[in-house]
Amino acid sequence: MDIKSLTIYCSSSNNLGSEYYKLAENIGVFLANKSIKIIYGGANNGMMGKVSKAAFDAGGEVIGIMPKFLSKKENISLNVTKNIIVKDMTERKKKLYQFGDAFLILPGGSGTIEEATDIISWKFLELHNKKIIIFNFKNYWDSFINIYTDAKKQNFGNKNLQNICEHVSTLKQFKKLFS
Repeated sequence: MDIKSLTIYCSSSNNLGSEYYKLAENIGVFLANKSIKIIYGGANNGMMGKVSKAAFDAGGEVIGIMPKFLSKKENISLNVTKNIIVKDMTERKKKLYQFGDAFLILPGGSGTIEEATDIISWKFLELHNKKIIIFNFKNYWDSFINIYTDAKKQNFGNKNLQNICEHVSTLKQFKKLFS
């Protein structure tokens, strides 16, 4: 894959098992070493904070994009090359889309699910042709993937995620996409 910037959607929770944070750190270091710029939500907490800090500490370029109202509730990461404060969530999602050559969907909650659904829907609608990577770590995304599979089976759509996204479940598989 010829990717110079990767938008990452992932959890901002500080209550996950340590293996999720380790995965985020490993991805951050790997992307920094590959000179792939990280575009993400700008928070200092959760997997978001781990991926940005690891990449930044490894010499990578990291751009955080956060809506003004969240900048008061969440800690804005200082482990970034640049922070961009935007008006609202709609503008944030637009910039996350615009700045990334491709998208990586890591485990996350409602915000990550919303962002993933948007970017996947836009690809279904042929509004973009950027790569989407679903990192199904510890089978986290199985039920999400099955919703799309069931929609296709029941004729609510003619595509499923296997046709439109790359699927990986290990760091080794993820790295192989970039070799």
